[in-house]
Amino acid sequence: MSEQEWQRKEYNTWDEAFRGLAPIVRQQSVRIAEYTQTIYTAACSASYAKRSGEWESRMHGQLTETAYKCGLYHQLGKALVPPEYQIWQKDFSAEETEVYRKYTKAGRLLAAKLQEKGAREKEKRKGTAEEIPTKNIPWLMIRESCEQHMERYNGSGYPDGLSGDNISPIARIVGLAKEFDRLSAERRSEHPFEEAYETLIKESGTFWDPELIEIFKKCEKNCRAVYDKFVHYTMQIPETIPLVVKREGRPLGLRYRPIVTDKNGTVGGYEAIPWFGAIANRPGETESAADLEDMIKRTGIVNDVSYYFLYEATDTLLRMQNCKLQTSGIVLNMLPQFYKQSSQLQNFETLFENQPVDRTKLFLTIPESLLVGATKTLEENVSRYLRNGIALLLDGYHPGTLEISKIKELGFDNVRLAPDTYDKPGINDAIRALTDNKIRVFCADVTDPQTLEWLTVCGAEMICGPLAGVITDEDGLIRDSLLREEQQ
Repeated sequence: MSEQEWQRKEYNTWDEAFRGLAPIVRQQSVRIAEYTQTIYTAACSASYAKRSGEWESRMHGQLTETAYKCGLYHQLGKALVPPEYQIWQKDFSAEETEVYRKYTKAGRLLAAKLQEKGAREKEKRKGTAEEIPTKNIPWLMIRESCEQHMERYNGSGYPDGLSGDNISPIARIVGLAKEFDRLSAERRSEHPFEEAYETLIKESGTFWDPELIEIFKKCEKNCRAVYDKFVHYTMQIPETIPLVVKREGRPLGLRYRPIVTDKNGTVGGYEAIPWFGAIANRPGETESAADLEDMIKRTGIVNDVSYYFLYEATDTLLRMQNCKLQTSGIVLNMLPQFYKQSSQLQNFETLFENQPVDRTKLFLTIPESLLVGATKTLEENVSRYLRNGIALLLDGYHPGTLEISKIKELGFDNVRLAPDTYDKPGINDAIRALTDNKIRVFCADVTDPQTLEWLTVCGAEMICGPLAGVITDEDGLIRDSLLREEQQ
């Protein structure tokens, strides 16, 4: 969009101009205002910028409310362009980037007009119309914040490439506050605050005034309080390109239930539960994989359905990986008939090439009943998967049905006990025998706290069931996990 195509708006009040900003920009500006006020207060206490007579008048404790307004209104120039041009995008053309960057100078002009308009209206009521003084310090601070907050200490910023002490101190503070908010609100890991903080510290002397960074270090605790206040509203998920389009109304998909690792409910992973749209015309209802297993086998779509679920699970795993969530991974309940097909090793390799996740964090269930009396071909396929890093979970295990030596011979490192074994005599010894052989023990369908505590005491590491938590979709899994790790 060229400048000639702009449909500039006229604003009569600060509130009107602020509401002309896109909602996400308004929300960001409120957060930046609080960070700005926090850092500004600390800077005044540290006599920041007092060495420069030109800027000394901007740094006084009685101007903390003005500092807040500087943070709140620093992006006001964006109100003069359409919402789609108020947020910088990586794919902006050179022309679009130039248009976007004009908001800094446009913001200063808009702020000046609003200041003068309000003052002139006041003078009219008094019966005079004197020119507004241009050395009004609070006015200058807001104008400088609008125009200079994207300038950088080494001169690499815009719009004028100012550097060092040539940048107004309030603009330096707003610029630092804005970048800190941008980095910490991206939620790229389980520790976004710490990563954003360390990034800015490392940029001292390049993008940021070293003296200001030292002040920023001293007010880390107060900045953390601001971050904690807004964390629920800034939660953003790193963008992950999925291989499966999860459209609303699709006929099949996955839901997820937490897997806990102790009696306190510490989440260590998730169980992926396949669902299918109901065969009968019952909107909102779904069928389980077990309900439709015979139909899927009869129609010869075992592989198609299995790989759909595999790709959807790896999409979720990649999002977890990108968010740096500290989990053991996902248990995917597979269709038993999948393992009776010919070797799928090449398809597995393609899967992990297409979606580069840690394959050891995708556990695929294979029922114990399938391996009892299995053919040599099936056993060889299973062992081949395990040798190539495919994490199979021996499911529905009954101690003694398959000897531990056989489990180890096949290559299993993970088993999931059958729920009907939990109250059997000697189950504690069976679990310990597995763990002594470095086999991790999973449990499913745990419904009461006593059983959960008993199993963890015995050595079971990964426990699922209604007691572990509610079933959610992929977005809910990511959001719940980020929030939970933030609170730890």
